Amino acid sequence: MNKHFSFQPEQSVSNFKSFDMTREEKVAQIIVDSSVFQFHKNRLMNEIDLALGEGNRQKFKTLSNEYNALLDQFSHLQ
Repeated sequence: MNKHFSFQPEQSVSNFKSFDMTREEKVAQIIVDSSVFQFHKNRLMNEIDLALGEGNRQKFKTLSNEYNALLDQFSHLQ
């Protein structure tokens, strides 16, 4: 049985059907993914706000791209 629990956003499980997981393991994975997503989302939103406050366009663009990539990566939660 493949028990994959991610703690890095790049390790999220986007297709639960591809793993031999029990219902409980799928629920646990969704909870972990949701927590990781919320953590990185809040971090990026705070950093984006700081970049806007500083008037740093390059940092804002970089962080916005990271934020959009995060949304794409965790689209299975929405």
